[in-house]
Amino acid sequence: MIKRNDGISKDDICQNQFTAYVVLAVKRKRQSYIKKKQRDNEKENRTKKEAEQSEFRTAGYDMWSRMEPQNEKLMAAMQQLSLKERFVVTEYALKGKPFKEIAQETGLKEKGVASAYYRSIKKLRAEVGDVK
Repeated sequence: MIKRNDGISKDDICQNQFTAYVVLAVKRKRQSYIKKKQRDNEKENRTKKEAEQSEFRTAGYDMWSRMEPQNEKLMAAMQQLSLKERFVVTEYALKGKPFKEIAQETGLKEKGVASAYYRSIKKLRAEVGDVK
């Protein structure tokens, strides 16, 4: 016959304390494991985000730096644009990508990309002069 643990005898008290200790240790180890996984995921996401931003920064710049300077004013005006604006103009005007695709690459909304493009064109026209 099985003896029930009533928590009164010395052995029962010891067993209950040990069980509580093991349960607490497992619980803490589990929490520690979950926190470590979360930190690892956050670190990985940050690394991916930084890589995407780095690619975003250099993509537009590389395109313009490889081009032959046919129009010095245009090249100087492009250098005055922000990296985001330069990237959007490069992708839309030179590569022919739609705003929707550029928005997915940059993490902006489609309207944000469109407004950045048109704002950039306005700046370029003001700097170079409105050539038709």
